[in-house]
Order: sequence, then C-alpha cells, then structure tokens
Amino acid sequence: MKKVLLASLLICIFLAIAGCSRKEYDISENFNKEITLFPNEISVPIGSFGPITIGSTLDGLSVVPGIGGLVAEYIKVDENGDLVLESSGDIFRSSVYEIEKVIGDISSDKRWESGYQSGFVGGMAGALGFLGLKVTNQKLTISTLNPLWADVHASCDATYGCMGTDGAFSGQIPALDNVNMVNSKEEQVVAIDIPSNVTSPLTSISFANLTMDLPANFVSKLNNSKGNLFFAFTFNYKCGIATGETLNIPAKDISTGRINLPIGQFKLKKCQIQIEVENTIPLAVTANNIRVLFPRESKEEEAVVDENIVIDADITLAGGSIENPATTKVTLSIEALKGTIPDIPELLLNLNFAAQPGMGNVPLSAKQGIYVKSSSAVLTGGITLGGNGQKDEDDDE
Repeated sequence: MKKVLLASLLICIFLAIAGCSRKEYDISENFNKEITLFPNEISVPIGSFGPITIGSTLDGLSVVPGIGGLVAEYIKVDENGDLVLESSGDIFRSSVYEIEKVIGDISSDKRWESGYQSGFVGGMAGALGFLGLKVTNQKLTISTLNPLWADVHASCDATYGCMGTDGAFSGQIPALDNVNMVNSKEEQVVAIDIPSNVTSPLTSISFANLTMDLPANFVSKLNNSKGNLFFAFTFNYKCGIATGETLNIPAKDISTGRINLPIGQFKLKKCQIQIEVENTIPLAVTANNIRVLFPRESKEEEAVVDENIVIDADITLAGGSIENPATTKVTLSIEALKGTIPDIPELLLNLNFAAQPGMGNVPLSAKQGIYVKSSSAVLTGGITLGGNGQKDEDDDE
C-alpha cells in the first residue's frame, strides 16, 4: 500500500513539472502577480512606550504660547515630586525715614502705631477653583525684616483667611501678639500648616493694630545707611494641587502633533489599532471626534481635515493613582471611504478632563502619567505585495 501511495505522489510531481514546461499550461502572461496575504486579518504587535508623565509635560510647557508659559512659570515640582504653587509678598513695608516723618520727634523711645495692614496672597492658586481644582498641604510662613542694629518689639492681631467654593475660613496667628524683630536681618517668625479640611486657597493675611516699639534716634541706628532702609513683614505661601471632585475641562480641536503613521504602504481599506493603557493620573480622560489631517509644513499652516479617512472611536481612560493604576483597553477603527488608507501625518481630536468619580481630592504629582503597556495593529483586508503595475479598481475612484 505504501508503494502505491509513493508512486502516485511521484506521478503527480512529474505531471506538474511537465505541465510547467508546456506553453499551453503557462499562466505567466496576462496574470496579475499581486498577492494578498492574510485576506481576513492579521494582528501586528507594535509594542509599549511611555510613561508620558505630568513632569515630562511640564518641562515642555515653557515653549507653548499663552497659558503654557504661565503654567510652567508658576507650577513647580517639590523635593517629593508633588506639584506645588508658591507666592510671596509684603504684608507691611515702610522705610525708617517715612516713619520718622510721621512721628516727628524721635529723641526718645516711641511706640509707633501703624494701624491696619494686609497682604493679598492671590497668584495662580486663586485661579484653581475656576478649573475645578483644589489645593492641599497649604503652608504659610511669615518673616520680619529689621534694618536697625537694635532689636525691635512688635505686636498685632493677625489673621489669615480664604473665600472659596467651600465657604469662608479664618484663622488666628497668635505668635504675632508678641514678636521680636531681630536686628539687622530678615528672620522667619511664624510657620503655619493650614487645616487639611480647607481646600480653597489662602487669599489674605491681615494685621490689626500693628505697633512697633522703636528706640530713641532710631534713624541713627541703621545697620547700613546705604543698604536696607525698611521695616517689613513678609509672607511665603505654598500649596499642593489636587484634582477635586467637580473638575471638568473640555478642550476642542487639539492636535496630536506629527505622528507620521506609515500605513499607506499596506494598501489597506480598513484596520484597527488596539492599545492597553495604564493611567496613574487621577483624572478620567475622554477623546472623540478624531480626524485625520492632511500633511502641513508647520503648526502655523491651516489644518485641513481629510474627509476620506474615517476614525471610529470614543475613548475613555479611567483615572488612577501610582498606588492603584487604572488599565483601559482602547480600539480605534480606521477606514478609507475611497481607495486605501494613506500615511497618517497628524490627528485632530476633542478631549475632556474630569475628576474620576469616587477618588476624592488626590494630590497631583510629576510622577503620575500614562503608559501604553501593549499595542497592536489589526490589519483587515490583507496586505498586498508585488504587482505588475496595474492599479486596484479602488485606486481609480
């Protein structure tokens, strides 16, 4: 039986060889030599990349026109990697000569009453509430500046406060009831941690009944008559940034920049991109209305949408944290209405950033980011190779 099978196989092989040598069996002429591989679909792994962190994004914001430069200027990264805002300024400042002019006779010790003084904290922190962001880990320090070589006693009724979406809050600063302004230098005299339940940024610092006990002939006691001439109370304010629970920031027609996806060589009518994304930013990000742009030489050139290419995708990335990353699987379907899909140079899309439900006020860190764990391209309709110079029918459309 085995001999019969072997003989049959050999006969088939010889017949095939003989057929190829005879002209009537030659099929090389008038034959389309294009070969379509994997006519149903094939999944091609692309790999992983990232993470794209908040910290790495901040590094590039300084070159972005408008708000980008402002954000880069005010938002900093502290030693723990947290995003922080800082502001500083004067609560009170007056030169020795201005005070001498008000008092007149300074031949003896004088108690100078300055009355009410205040400082406005403001800064970028004040705008966070409009974006639905909160502040966290608020810290306030107050320093004194004394230009004399003699110590000066001072006192006031000091308070700090804020007015935000959580309502009004006010706190006392009892340390300034009795304070010694050390001679010839600036010195920190108060350090306060604002209660954690206060999630609106500090807005003001107020001194009521500020008094200073000045020595006789205090002008003659300047440490350096050509140097600092001012008595002053200054503040420094620092806070972290948290997402809040009401944050919702829409952003329309955002460009991805040049991505240059080289897909045109495969002559595909349709394909899918499948991505698994890990998000440690405590924000839910949605993307829709994704459009392909025609190539352009620069960002200043007008963006023109390629209406022939359709991308079907409504993407939602769940928010997470460094301790508990959120993983989301995303699929984008790309299709050419006529012909085949060309290289994709750039995308235009609408984005929305919102607080992740149930996460509460989570501090933002430079270490948080988005990481593509894996990605692959699912090619539908096959890959066409070779060819005799003939066009597909679709290419003529």
